[in-house]
Amino acid sequence: MSDPANDDLSARLRKLPGQLALALVNGTAVLVILAAILAIIATSKVTHLAHDVASTMTDAVLSRVGEDPRHVVQNIQRVADDVHTLSVALEKAKSEGVPSLGPEVARLNERLDELQGNLKRLRGARSDLIDDLVAKVGNAAGDALQTLGTCPRRNEKDADAGGIGPVFSGRVLTAAATQ
Repeated sequence: MSDPANDDLSARLRKLPGQLALALVNGTAVLVILAAILAIIATSKVTHLAHDVASTMTDAVLSRVGEDPRHVVQNIQRVADDVHTLSVALEKAKSEGVPSLGPEVARLNERLDELQGNLKRLRGARSDLIDDLVAKVGNAAGDALQTLGTCPRRNEKDADAGGIGPVFSGRVLTAAATQ
């Protein structure tokens, strides 16, 4: 006769691989869910950062040009209103005959000239900002290279002697010197 304890143990051992596989699948599912949550959070943070950078850069460009962002938006809105008014006047002129559209066209030309001047100043400010950005990146890279250049170096003589101890004043202490 077989021992009931051995039968119980062998049944439990036969179930062990299936339980192990189930535990691995559950663990993997939990990790995938965590990774998805972290990806959503990271995407949200990057989107928020991009929005902040874009609004800050827009304000910086407009302030460098000397224009208030609200003033530029108002100018664009006025041009849009003038274009709409002119299109209504043109439709009315088609249906009724050919009245004089001179005042509407002149007002639209004035607003467009003002916007064109703003755009020219914005293009100049954009190139100035890009030049400043390139200069800052270049300075940061140069500073990093200078810092890297002042790091202590190992002497080849010490390296050949097998010195792998701590570095003090540009010299590597050998194992015998540290004891």
